Amino acid sequence: MKTKKFLSMAALALVGAMMTGCSSDDNFAVEQQPENQSKSVTLTTTIGLDDGGTTRALTATGVKTFAAGDQIAVIYTKNGGTVTKAVSEALPAGSYGANATFTVTLDDPDRTQNVTYIYPAAMAGSTGVDYTKLNSQSNGTLTDLGSKYDLATNSGAWNAGALPSLTLNNQLAILAINLKNSTGASDITSTITGVTITDGTNSYAITRSATDGPIYVAIRPTTSADITVTATDGTNNYTKSLTGKTYAANNGYSVSWKMILAGAFTVNGGGTQVHFAQGNLQATYNGSSWTWAFAANQWDYIGNAAGNTSINGNGTVSTNGTVDLFGWVGTSSSWTSAAQWGISASKTIADYGNFADEALKSDWGNVPGIGTGWRTLTSAEWQYLFNTRTTGGTVFGTSSARYAHATINTDGTSVNGMILFPDGVDIASTEVTTAGTVNGTSAWATTCTTAQWSALAAKGCVFLPAAGYREGTSVGTAGSVGYYWSSSPNTLDLSSAYRMYFNSGGLYPASYNFRYRGFSVRLVRQVE
Repeated sequence: MKTKKFLSMAALALVGAMMTGCSSDDNFAVEQQPENQSKSVTLTTTIGLDDGGTTRALTATGVKTFAAGDQIAVIYTKNGGTVTKAVSEALPAGSYGANATFTVTLDDPDRTQNVTYIYPAAMAGSTGVDYTKLNSQSNGTLTDLGSKYDLATNSGAWNAGALPSLTLNNQLAILAINLKNSTGASDITSTITGVTITDGTNSYAITRSATDGPIYVAIRPTTSADITVTATDGTNNYTKSLTGKTYAANNGYSVSWKMILAGAFTVNGGGTQVHFAQGNLQATYNGSSWTWAFAANQWDYIGNAAGNTSINGNGTVSTNGTVDLFGWVGTSSSWTSAAQWGISASKTIADYGNFADEALKSDWGNVPGIGTGWRTLTSAEWQYLFNTRTTGGTVFGTSSARYAHATINTDGTSVNGMILFPDGVDIASTEVTTAGTVNGTSAWATTCTTAQWSALAAKGCVFLPAAGYREGTSVGTAGSVGYYWSSSPNTLDLSSAYRMYFNSGGLYPASYNFRYRGFSVRLVRQVE
């Protein structure tokens, strides 16, 4: 049975000795009132959510739901300490709308003390209020949030005649969490199985089912707080950081973000951090048009399947399918439509641009349908990520961990590739099947089961599959070599651009190759 508890604290002045004309007999009479005398205290509470800039009740009905046996409690100060007194009767069972009023009979606190009443609701079992913490709901429903986590405060003057009737002013802010697909158009909240809220010190996990609806979180008022929200769909993790936000009482806030993996990676000496997209970039042809998206999983790649092997000319394919290996097209190219992103069977270097220092014609982060904010790493950023970064935490006992050659198992299928370790992560060797070399060559020696990789992904690790390369309509080295484009041209050679590539025996973050070759693209976006 859930237990609803209201807790309370607030200052009063003693009467008697300081009042002109009052006798010691008057003071004695006040102090000697029966301690067990019960008085009626009426509590009124409201919880609100900002809807289009207007604070309103969360719902017309059902905001407050109580079960038989739920209780109100009171906390008050006594001689500088905190004392809890339980109620003599329980709240009535039932559901109540916003601004609901409840009347309960409280045990009268010790009349000989200065007492201040505050009535904040707290989680079942609490005996105090920690205003530095953030409360999260348990099962992802707004009704449950209203019934279990409200924080309301008030103080009222108390005298010898009766306890006061107090109105509870709600003090919680409500954070509405929305997770969108890569276009930002479709809410995928229903696929999210869990959300973790971190306030820098404490973490609060919410387990939910697809039927729970939108995700709401109650936040205690803050002057300024850094909060990180991480959502998982059971396979991938997505994160959003809210830095320096102020959460006012009885206000609502909304946070929305697109599919971004949880790990943050520093990519330059200035401290810029990025998140990686959930998978390699893909373009699918349906016979008349192209649709752009990210691979569903980090380890997915097309290889020799239709799409990569059926490109016909510039920007079309002879057989419908998905392309995930793209050529590097310079700004001087005359290509338009899908061809401008390197979907072409041409091997004529002039078609891909002919100026050594020109930029990409269109950074792959600008492809239609994936939303804004995405971009391709520069060659210098790839190099910093792999060779220079010192913020990677400790992995298998190695500090400043950046990467490891690995084979991960995904439901019985082994995939070779590179694991990138996010800033600040700590991973023990017991968290994988075999622990290979960190920050060095180890021939795919780090191995993971499906469950182990899911746990690493939950910590923000990124996996780059060895997806091979495409030349015309031929795909080679799929499963054994990974090639990933940068956005940097080779200023000494107009026929080439910089890429990062790796194989079982090495890593080469600053190499370059012909622009017409099709390589993988993994986009990033800056941490907000």
